Amino acid sequence: MPPGHVAAGYLAAYSFLKIAKPDLDPSQLNQLVLWGTFFSFAPDLDTFLVFFKEKAFIFKDPNKNDHKKFYSHAPLLWLIAGLSIYFLAPSEFFKFFGLIVWLGSWTHFTLDSIEYGVMWLWPFSKKLYAFKDAAIVLPNIEENNFIAYWWKFTKLYTKSITFYFEVFFIISAAIIFLNHI
Repeated sequence: MPPGHVAAGYLAAYSFLKIAKPDLDPSQLNQLVLWGTFFSFAPDLDTFLVFFKEKAFIFKDPNKNDHKKFYSHAPLLWLIAGLSIYFLAPSEFFKFFGLIVWLGSWTHFTLDSIEYGVMWLWPFSKKLYAFKDAAIVLPNIEENNFIAYWWKFTKLYTKSITFYFEVFFIISAAIIFLNHI
């Protein structure tokens, strides 16, 4: 879910920059943390393409439109993007920006790999790899009832292991954020 991805990206970017201690001003460090937060959610922006194809804000046919099998969910692409920015960067800020692109997106893939799977071997395979192979169970709703669909989805999601990791990340991120305002 977006809040868990965002919190994990925030924690990863914040921690990485605290450890790396780049020679950047506080404003630049804050920008990098914000970018890390964004890029931790960015692979899921492909969900809007699914919604467009489905003509609804629900997943009607997950086998036909599985956004985890889109190229935007391929870790290799994000690695190449981040490292390209890093090696072509004209300044230290952009070198760290490239690393943050890579790190933020890979926090997303790490969370997705707990139960739902990621195409870790793309372009050689579109198989989804996960630590615990749990098929994504989506609500079965006959009509396009947005609220009923997402209510059922959330109830199902709260029974997943990933949900508890995300809650931990959200609480941790909130504590760190509130202590550094």
